[in-house]
Amino acid sequence: MAASRVSADWRMDWGFPLLGRMPTSLPWRLAHRLGRDPAPQRQATERYLEARFREVFPDAEAVQCRLWAQSHMEMLAQEMLDSVVLYRMGMPGGPRVTVSGWEHVEALQSKNQGFIVVLNHYDRLLAGPIALARRGLRLHAMTMPIAENAELNPSQRRFLTNKIKAYTDITGGQWCTSNDGLRPLHEGLRSGQAWGILADAWRPEFGRLRSHPFLGGQLLLPTGIERLAHSTGAALLHVITRSQAPDQLNVQVEPLPADPRVAIDQVIQRLEADVRERPWAWWHWGLWDQMWRPAPQEERHVQY
Repeated sequence: MAASRVSADWRMDWGFPLLGRMPTSLPWRLAHRLGRDPAPQRQATERYLEARFREVFPDAEAVQCRLWAQSHMEMLAQEMLDSVVLYRMGMPGGPRVTVSGWEHVEALQSKNQGFIVVLNHYDRLLAGPIALARRGLRLHAMTMPIAENAELNPSQRRFLTNKIKAYTDITGGQWCTSNDGLRPLHEGLRSGQAWGILADAWRPEFGRLRSHPFLGGQLLLPTGIERLAHSTGAALLHVITRSQAPDQLNVQVEPLPADPRVAIDQVIQRLEADVRERPWAWWHWGLWDQMWRPAPQEERHVQY
Protein backbone atom coordinates (compact mmCIF):
# COMPACT_ATOMS: atom_id res chain seq x y z
CA MET A 1 0.00 0.00 0.00
CA ALA A 2 2.84 2.40 0.87
CA ALA A 3 4.56 1.79 -2.48
CA SER A 4 1.27 2.33 -4.31
CA ARG A 5 0.73 5.65 -2.57
CA VAL A 6 4.27 6.78 -3.37
CA SER A 7 3.59 6.05 -7.05
CA ALA A 8 0.33 7.97 -6.96
CA ASP A 9 2.00 10.90 -5.20
CA TRP A 10 4.78 10.89 -7.82
CA ARG A 11 2.17 11.39 -10.51
CA MET A 12 0.55 14.32 -8.70
CA ASP A 13 3.78 15.95 -7.55
CA TRP A 14 5.69 16.01 -10.82
CA GLY A 15 4.56 13.40 -13.35
CA PHE A 16 1.55 15.28 -14.68
CA PRO A 17 3.10 18.75 -14.21
CA LEU A 18 6.04 17.68 -16.42
CA LEU A 19 3.69 16.20 -19.02
CA GLY A 20 1.72 19.44 -19.03
CA ARG A 21 4.78 21.42 -20.11
CA MET A 22 4.86 19.76 -23.51
CA PRO A 23 3.72 22.11 -26.30
CA THR A 24 0.54 21.70 -28.36
CA SER A 25 -2.35 19.57 -27.15
CA LEU A 26 -0.32 16.35 -27.36
CA PRO A 27 -0.15 15.90 -23.54
CA TRP A 28 -3.90 15.21 -23.40
CA ARG A 29 -3.49 12.44 -25.94
CA LEU A 30 -0.67 10.93 -23.88
CA ALA A 31 -2.18 11.34 -20.40
CA HIS A 32 -3.69 7.84 -20.38
CA ARG A 33 -0.21 6.34 -20.77
CA LEU A 34 0.88 7.92 -17.51
CA GLY A 35 -2.47 7.16 -15.87
CA ARG A 36 -3.95 8.74 -12.78
CA ASP A 37 -3.05 5.71 -10.62
CA PRO A 38 -0.32 3.06 -10.56
CA ALA A 39 -0.84 0.22 -13.05
CA PRO A 40 -2.00 -2.44 -10.52
CA GLN A 41 -4.59 -0.05 -9.11
CA ARG A 42 -5.78 0.95 -12.58
CA GLN A 43 -6.21 -2.71 -13.54
CA ALA A 44 -8.17 -3.44 -10.38
CA THR A 45 -10.39 -0.42 -10.98
CA GLU A 46 -11.02 -1.46 -14.57
CA ARG A 47 -12.08 -4.94 -13.41
CA TYR A 48 -14.42 -3.38 -10.87
CA LEU A 49 -15.91 -1.07 -13.50
CA GLU A 50 -16.42 -3.89 -15.99
CA ALA A 51 -18.36 -5.84 -13.38
CA ARG A 52 -20.39 -2.79 -12.40
CA PHE A 53 -21.24 -1.97 -16.01
CA ARG A 54 -22.36 -5.57 -16.66
CA GLU A 55 -24.61 -5.34 -13.60
CA VAL A 56 -26.16 -1.95 -14.42
CA PHE A 57 -26.34 -2.46 -18.20
CA PRO A 58 -27.13 -6.19 -18.60
CA ASP A 59 -27.80 -5.85 -22.34
CA ALA A 60 -24.30 -4.54 -23.03
CA GLU A 61 -21.70 -6.89 -24.52
CA ALA A 62 -18.68 -7.77 -22.37
CA VAL A 63 -16.33 -6.09 -24.83
CA GLN A 64 -18.37 -2.88 -24.62
CA CYS A 65 -18.16 -2.90 -20.81
CA ARG A 66 -14.40 -3.35 -21.08
CA LEU A 67 -14.12 -0.38 -23.46
CA TRP A 68 -16.24 1.76 -21.13
CA ALA A 69 -13.95 0.89 -18.22
CA GLN A 70 -10.87 1.83 -20.25
CA SER A 71 -12.48 5.10 -21.37
CA HIS A 72 -13.30 5.96 -17.78
CA MET A 73 -9.67 5.54 -16.72
CA GLU A 74 -8.51 7.61 -19.69
CA MET A 75 -10.92 10.39 -18.72
CA LEU A 76 -9.60 10.45 -15.14
CA ALA A 77 -6.04 10.79 -16.42
CA GLN A 78 -7.04 13.62 -18.76
CA GLU A 79 -8.83 15.38 -15.90
CA MET A 80 -5.71 15.03 -13.76
CA LEU A 81 -3.74 16.76 -16.50
CA ASP A 82 -6.43 19.44 -16.77
CA SER A 83 -6.04 20.10 -13.06
CA VAL A 84 -2.30 20.80 -13.15
CA VAL A 85 -2.42 23.07 -16.24
CA LEU A 86 -5.85 24.65 -16.01
CA TYR A 87 -4.48 27.84 -17.55
CA ARG A 88 -4.12 25.98 -20.87
CA MET A 89 -7.77 24.92 -21.08
CA GLY A 90 -9.55 26.75 -23.86
CA MET A 91 -6.33 28.53 -24.86
CA PRO A 92 -4.01 28.09 -27.87
CA GLY A 93 -1.99 24.91 -27.39
CA GLY A 94 -4.51 23.46 -24.95
CA PRO A 95 -7.81 21.63 -25.28
CA ARG A 96 -10.23 23.41 -27.61
CA VAL A 97 -13.50 24.24 -25.84
CA THR A 98 -16.66 25.35 -27.66
CA VAL A 99 -19.65 26.83 -25.81
CA SER A 100 -23.33 26.90 -26.71
CA GLY A 101 -26.03 28.67 -24.71
CA TRP A 102 -23.90 31.60 -23.49
CA GLU A 103 -26.89 33.86 -24.09
CA HIS A 104 -28.57 32.38 -21.00
CA VAL A 105 -25.69 33.62 -18.86
CA GLU A 106 -25.85 37.06 -20.48
CA ALA A 107 -29.59 37.29 -19.85
CA LEU A 108 -29.13 36.78 -16.10
CA GLN A 109 -26.13 39.09 -15.93
CA SER A 110 -28.09 41.87 -17.63
CA LYS A 111 -30.65 41.69 -14.79
CA ASN A 112 -27.98 41.43 -12.07
CA GLN A 113 -29.67 38.15 -11.15
CA GLY A 114 -27.76 35.82 -8.86
CA PHE A 115 -27.62 32.29 -10.17
CA ILE A 116 -26.21 28.85 -9.50
CA VAL A 117 -24.26 27.03 -12.20
CA VAL A 118 -25.41 23.45 -11.63
CA LEU A 119 -22.79 20.83 -12.47
CA ASN A 120 -22.43 17.07 -12.11
CA HIS A 121 -19.46 14.75 -11.78
CA TYR A 122 -19.69 14.03 -15.48
CA ASP A 123 -16.87 14.11 -18.03
CA ARG A 124 -14.21 16.85 -17.71
CA LEU A 125 -16.32 18.96 -15.35
CA LEU A 126 -13.91 21.90 -14.89
CA ALA A 127 -14.06 22.70 -18.60
CA GLY A 128 -17.55 24.20 -18.24
CA PRO A 129 -16.85 26.75 -15.49
CA ILE A 130 -13.52 27.73 -17.07
CA ALA A 131 -15.10 28.17 -20.50
CA LEU A 132 -17.70 30.52 -18.98
CA ALA A 133 -14.99 32.42 -17.10
CA ARG A 134 -13.04 32.86 -20.35
CA ARG A 135 -16.12 34.68 -21.69
CA GLY A 136 -16.28 37.03 -18.71
CA LEU A 137 -18.30 35.29 -16.00
CA ARG A 138 -16.94 35.72 -12.49
CA LEU A 139 -17.75 32.42 -10.82
CA HIS A 140 -17.46 31.60 -7.12
CA ALA A 141 -17.03 28.14 -5.63
CA MET A 142 -17.63 26.18 -2.44
CA THR A 143 -15.96 22.83 -1.83
CA MET A 144 -15.50 20.32 0.97
CA PRO A 145 -12.63 21.20 3.36
CA ILE A 146 -9.14 20.29 2.17
CA ALA A 147 -6.66 21.27 4.88
CA GLU A 148 -8.82 19.70 7.61
CA ASN A 149 -9.66 16.54 5.67
CA ALA A 150 -7.95 13.63 7.45
CA GLU A 151 -8.65 11.33 4.46
CA LEU A 152 -6.13 13.26 2.33
CA ASN A 153 -2.38 12.74 2.49
CA PRO A 154 0.01 15.73 2.15
CA SER A 155 0.46 15.31 -1.61
CA GLN A 156 -3.29 15.17 -2.15
CA ARG A 157 -3.82 18.28 -0.03
CA ARG A 158 -1.09 20.11 -1.93
CA PHE A 159 -2.49 18.99 -5.28
CA LEU A 160 -6.06 20.03 -4.46
CA THR A 161 -5.01 23.35 -2.95
CA ASN A 162 -3.00 24.20 -6.07
CA LYS A 163 -5.91 23.11 -8.24
CA ILE A 164 -8.36 25.38 -6.41
CA LYS A 165 -5.94 28.31 -6.55
CA ALA A 166 -5.47 27.90 -10.31
CA TYR A 167 -9.22 27.55 -10.76
CA THR A 168 -10.06 30.72 -8.79
CA ASP A 169 -7.30 32.65 -10.58
CA ILE A 170 -9.12 31.90 -13.84
CA THR A 171 -12.72 32.27 -12.64
CA GLY A 172 -11.97 35.40 -10.57
CA GLY A 173 -14.25 34.27 -7.76
CA GLN A 174 -13.86 33.55 -4.09
CA TRP A 175 -13.38 30.08 -2.72
CA CYS A 176 -14.82 28.93 0.57
CA THR A 177 -15.37 25.52 2.11
CA SER A 178 -18.38 24.02 3.83
CA ASN A 179 -16.64 24.74 7.14
CA ASP A 180 -17.11 28.45 6.42
CA GLY A 181 -20.90 28.09 6.51
CA LEU A 182 -23.45 29.14 3.91
CA ARG A 183 -23.48 32.86 4.63
CA PRO A 184 -21.13 33.74 1.71
CA LEU A 185 -23.41 31.87 -0.70
CA HIS A 186 -26.60 33.47 0.59
CA GLU A 187 -25.16 36.98 0.52
CA GLY A 188 -23.49 36.45 -2.85
CA LEU A 189 -26.52 35.02 -4.62
CA ARG A 190 -28.75 37.76 -3.27
CA SER A 191 -26.31 40.40 -4.55
CA GLY A 192 -26.18 38.99 -8.10
CA GLN A 193 -23.18 36.66 -7.93
CA ALA A 194 -22.81 33.33 -9.74
CA TRP A 195 -21.78 30.20 -7.80
CA GLY A 196 -20.88 26.80 -9.19
CA ILE A 197 -22.30 23.83 -7.21
CA LEU A 198 -22.34 20.10 -7.93
CA ALA A 199 -25.80 18.52 -7.87
CA ASP A 200 -24.42 15.00 -7.40
CA ALA A 201 -21.94 15.83 -4.63
CA TRP A 202 -22.12 13.08 -2.05
CA ARG A 203 -20.69 12.28 1.36
CA PRO A 204 -21.83 9.61 3.86
CA GLU A 205 -22.57 12.29 6.45
CA PHE A 206 -25.04 14.17 4.23
CA GLY A 207 -28.42 14.07 5.96
CA ARG A 208 -30.89 16.04 3.84
CA LEU A 209 -31.30 13.83 0.78
CA ARG A 210 -33.95 13.31 -1.85
CA SER A 211 -34.34 10.31 -4.16
CA HIS A 212 -34.49 10.56 -7.96
CA PRO A 213 -35.38 7.86 -10.50
CA PHE A 214 -32.06 6.74 -11.97
CA LEU A 215 -31.06 3.69 -14.02
CA GLY A 216 -33.90 1.50 -12.80
CA GLY A 217 -33.65 2.51 -9.15
CA GLN A 218 -33.32 5.58 -6.95
CA LEU A 219 -30.32 7.92 -6.65
CA LEU A 220 -30.05 9.72 -3.30
CA LEU A 221 -28.75 13.27 -3.64
CA PRO A 222 -28.46 16.31 -1.35
CA THR A 223 -31.04 19.08 -1.55
CA GLY A 224 -28.65 21.96 -0.91
CA ILE A 225 -29.06 23.61 -4.31
CA GLU A 226 -32.84 23.51 -4.03
CA ARG A 227 -32.80 25.02 -0.55
CA LEU A 228 -30.33 27.74 -1.55
CA ALA A 229 -32.40 28.72 -4.57
CA HIS A 230 -35.61 28.77 -2.48
CA SER A 231 -34.12 31.01 0.19
CA THR A 232 -32.23 33.42 -2.08
CA GLY A 233 -34.38 33.57 -5.21
CA ALA A 234 -31.37 32.52 -7.30
CA ALA A 235 -31.88 31.26 -10.84
CA LEU A 236 -30.39 27.94 -12.00
CA LEU A 237 -28.39 27.13 -15.12
CA HIS A 238 -27.27 23.63 -16.04
CA VAL A 239 -23.78 23.33 -17.55
CA ILE A 240 -22.75 20.06 -19.23
CA THR A 241 -19.39 19.13 -20.74
CA ARG A 242 -18.97 16.43 -23.38
CA SER A 243 -15.50 15.50 -24.60
CA GLN A 244 -15.33 14.69 -28.31
CA ALA A 245 -11.61 13.88 -28.09
CA PRO A 246 -8.97 14.29 -25.37
CA ASP A 247 -8.29 17.82 -26.63
CA GLN A 248 -11.76 18.78 -27.90
CA LEU A 249 -14.61 19.59 -25.51
CA ASN A 250 -18.12 20.96 -25.95
CA VAL A 251 -19.83 22.91 -23.17
CA GLN A 252 -23.59 23.40 -23.19
CA VAL A 253 -25.48 25.90 -21.01
CA GLU A 254 -29.14 25.08 -20.47
CA PRO A 255 -31.79 27.19 -18.69
CA LEU A 256 -33.80 25.46 -15.98
CA PRO A 257 -37.36 25.91 -14.66
CA ALA A 258 -37.97 28.56 -11.99
CA ASP A 259 -39.09 25.97 -9.43
CA PRO A 260 -35.82 24.68 -7.91
CA ARG A 261 -37.19 21.22 -7.17
CA VAL A 262 -38.44 20.78 -10.72
CA ALA A 263 -35.15 22.18 -12.01
CA ILE A 264 -33.03 19.65 -10.13
CA ASP A 265 -35.35 16.84 -11.23
CA GLN A 266 -34.63 17.94 -14.80
CA VAL A 267 -30.87 18.04 -14.15
CA ILE A 268 -30.86 14.46 -12.84
CA GLN A 269 -33.08 13.25 -15.68
CA ARG A 270 -30.54 14.71 -18.11
CA LEU A 271 -27.70 13.12 -16.13
CA GLU A 272 -29.41 9.73 -16.37
CA ALA A 273 -29.78 10.10 -20.14
CA ASP A 274 -26.13 11.13 -20.48
CA VAL A 275 -24.94 8.23 -18.31
CA ARG A 276 -27.00 5.75 -20.34
CA GLU A 277 -25.36 7.07 -23.50
CA ARG A 278 -21.82 7.38 -22.13
CA PRO A 279 -21.50 5.36 -18.89
CA TRP A 280 -17.75 5.85 -18.74
CA ALA A 281 -18.11 9.64 -18.31
CA TRP A 282 -19.73 9.55 -14.85
CA TRP A 283 -17.30 9.74 -11.95
CA HIS A 284 -19.38 8.15 -9.20
CA TRP A 285 -19.38 4.44 -10.01
CA GLY A 286 -17.24 3.81 -6.93
CA LEU A 287 -20.02 5.28 -4.78
CA TRP A 288 -22.82 3.38 -6.50
CA ASP A 289 -23.65 1.13 -3.55
CA GLN A 290 -23.91 4.13 -1.23
CA MET A 291 -25.82 6.54 -3.51
CA TRP A 292 -28.16 4.19 -5.37
CA ARG A 293 -30.80 1.73 -4.22
CA PRO A 294 -32.98 -0.61 -6.28
CA ALA A 295 -36.66 0.05 -6.91
CA PRO A 296 -39.27 -0.33 -5.71
CA GLN A 297 -38.68 1.05 -2.23
CA GLU A 298 -40.40 3.78 -0.29
CA GLU A 299 -38.87 7.10 -1.28
CA ARG A 300 -37.53 9.54 1.26
CA HIS A 301 -38.44 13.17 0.71
CA VAL A 302 -37.21 16.23 2.53
CA GLN A 303 -39.95 18.33 4.05
CA TYR A 304 -39.52 22.02 3.31
